[in-house]
Order: sequence, then structure tokens, then C-alpha cells
Amino acid sequence: MRFIASICILLLPAALPAYSRTWTSTDGKEVEAEVVTVNANQTVALRTHSGRTITVPFNTFAAADVEHLEYLLSRKGRGPLHAVPWNELNQLFGIEIWQDDNLWDDATAETANRMGLAKESKTDFMENHRAYPLGEAKVLKEPVYTTVLYGGTEHVASISFVFANQGDMPIPNGQISPGLIEQMAVKIEESGEHVHNVLEPVLGEPKRDTLGKGDMREKVWRWDWNEHAIMLTVAEGKYAALRIMPADRADRAGRVEKITEAELKKRMASCVERHENGDVVIRNIPMIDQGPKGYCSPATWERYLRYMDIPADMYLLALAGNTGVGGGTYAHQMMAATKSLISANGRELEPIGNSLAPQNIAEYIDQGLPIMWRFMSTSDLQFAANRNTAERKGQKIKEKNVPSSGYGGHICLVIGYNERTGEAAISDSWGPKYAERWIKVGEVGSQNYQYGSMNVIKW
Repeated sequence: MRFIASICILLLPAALPAYSRTWTSTDGKEVEAEVVTVNANQTVALRTHSGRTITVPFNTFAAADVEHLEYLLSRKGRGPLHAVPWNELNQLFGIEIWQDDNLWDDATAETANRMGLAKESKTDFMENHRAYPLGEAKVLKEPVYTTVLYGGTEHVASISFVFANQGDMPIPNGQISPGLIEQMAVKIEESGEHVHNVLEPVLGEPKRDTLGKGDMREKVWRWDWNEHAIMLTVAEGKYAALRIMPADRADRAGRVEKITEAELKKRMASCVERHENGDVVIRNIPMIDQGPKGYCSPATWERYLRYMDIPADMYLLALAGNTGVGGGTYAHQMMAATKSLISANGRELEPIGNSLAPQNIAEYIDQGLPIMWRFMSTSDLQFAANRNTAERKGQKIKEKNVPSSGYGGHICLVIGYNERTGEAAISDSWGPKYAERWIKVGEVGSQNYQYGSMNVIKW
């Protein structure tokens, strides 16, 4: 192996290049050198610390090195491979995210499985998987409260880790005070600082960047790693979060490539199902589980926006809509906060009255447009929805087993109707079990309509 011998003579105890690797020849000799380029004719140009470059065949080296070279050849044209390998990044994060240096060609469900995430929703156009460790697990050595993986029809689209935040952090004795809010803000700032301090020694100093626009704009610290943008944000004492998305999408401030208005209308119309019993229902609305917090408004908005092919995140929506500690959002603030986002995507928010009657909602459901319904929720109304849904399936229920929304404001999606039976289908952000429930319109009392309203997002 004359090549190995010649390099060994040139090696000095100086610092090796950032992308150096220990190479082993077929007869067991080792040398450290940096890859300059790999070629289609199965040769590689290597450079030593002294700057000398020599080109040799792949088969100069042992099988493991040949495999590595073939891998480098397969990714040629995607830029230089980052000095930090994917398996070390997994170790740093403390969770199995990557199986190679490119997450964006990985199947969503398989990635969720190795990350230990449960399926939250799968439609014909997207899927998402989520976990609520609520601080009982760690990512980047910091307690994580929510982990969510978003995917398209096949592959991973983005990942989000939410650390300390005002929605998921426990509230002692259920009492919210100015002192508690200040304590939360300090913990959130510290959480973001801890994550920053874990990433920086490994990935280097981040650059400052932004995601979103208008009220949805976030300042982030951004690290780039092999076509991945790893972005940390600490949002006004509300939450600390880390998002991973394709670098080219981050370059567009998080925007995705839009489908045309005609394509979206056609897709939404295809989601309307009509059944022999008279049910008309919209399918393919993604589920977002708000978890143990009062985020019905941010979660419902995220569901609707994603259905409309507009990326959204309930924690950012909660920030923009000034959602309170533990939950609670004023409708006018959320509508004002999302106005620019909706407008930027060529849509508008339209009020449509305040009645679940089929004659009021049918024209929108028939187009594949869900309806956001704000109303006064009561345990009686929620029980009626559960009872009626069970009876449709030939079942009976005995207890009022629904998540407590209390007597107060609530928001859900209206996704269907039945003119024959005088029923409407509603969908709550409480997980798959509550994706579709049916309620008799006549059982909705005046107290439920109090302070209520309905809106659709349309063109």
C-alpha cells in the first residue's frame, strides 16, 4: 500500500482538518486524512494536514471505509457533510431522531416509532405524531413538555420540541398569581438558555434569524446541519421551543410551497363524504390534541389552518392570541393575530351567524369548509353529544365522561350535518376519540349560543 506509506511519512503532530477521518487500508494500516471529493469512477481525493492531495481507488480501504465513501458519493451535490455525524447528534439530543444525515427522506411513521411518539392524526395529505412527557423526559438535557412530529404524505416535514411553557407547566393549587407568572417566565428563559448552551459547543455559534411574519413572527437562534435548520426560540416568557425543518424552508421564514387555489378547492371538495343515512361529513381534518391545558382555541386554529395547507403551531398561536397561563383565549385577539397569516395565504375569515341548523351550515360543509364554533360549553351539552354519538353506534353510556371545559367559553369545529335528523357533527381538540361527535341541534340551548359565533376561512 504505497499510498498509505507515503501519507504516513507526511503526517505531523499538527491539528487535523475538521473533516478528517481515520482510514484503514486493506492490510490494516491506518492514516488520517480529509475527503476533498469523491468521484463517480469510485476514486476519492484525500488531503492530509500538510495540504498534499492524493487520489486513490475506493478499494484501497477496508469495507467500512468503502461503505462510507459510497455513502458520500450517493449524497454528492448536497454540499459538504457536517463535521458532527448524525449518531452523535442523536446522543446530544438524547432521542433517536436521525438514522442518517438526511431526515427529510425518512418515512414519518417509522421516524415517530424510533422517537417513541404516538400517532395523533393521519389524513390523505398529512400526518402528525405527538407525546406529552410534561417534563418527565429530557431532550438536550432539558425537561421537555411536548414533542410533535409533522409529516406530509410520505416523509418527515418538521419536528418541534416545547420545553418550559405557560400552557403545560403545573399550576400549584390551581392558583395563578403575578408571582407565579414571573417565576414561570424565569424558568422559561433558563430553559432556553440551557438548550442553547448544550447546542453551541457542538454545533458552534448560531446565527440570528426569524420565522413567520406579522404577529406570528419569531426570533430564533439558528444552527444549520446537513440541510437541516435547528432553531431555538424563547418567546416573551411564554415558551421555549426548538424546531427542526428543512434549511431551504427556514430560508423562506418557515413558509411552505403553496398549492394553487384551484387545487386546494378541489382537494377540499374531495374530502366531503355523503352517506345513505343523510350524514354529510368533512374528512381529512388533522387532529391536534391540546393536552391537559386549556388550549382549545390555539389547537382548533392549528387544525383548521393545517387543513387549509397553512403551517401553524398551537404554542405560537397561543402567544399571538395572548392565551393566558394554563389556557383561555379571547376570540377577538386570536382573530386579530391570525388575520395577516390568513391574508398572506390568500384567504379571509368570514362570520356566518350563530346557528348549528343544517340550513345555516350546509353550504360551507358542502364545499369542504369546516366551521369554527365558539359557544358556552356545559357538561349537559357535552354529555348530550356523547350520548347521541353512542346511540348512533347502538351503544349506551352511563356517565358524563368528557374532558372538563367547565361552564364557559369553548371552541370546536363543525364538520358535518344531517338534514333528515336535525344533527350537526362537531370535532374537538381532545384527541382521536373526539374527532367526530354528533349532537341534535334542538338540544343546543340558548345558554350555549350565548356570546357565541361562527366563522369559516375561505377565499
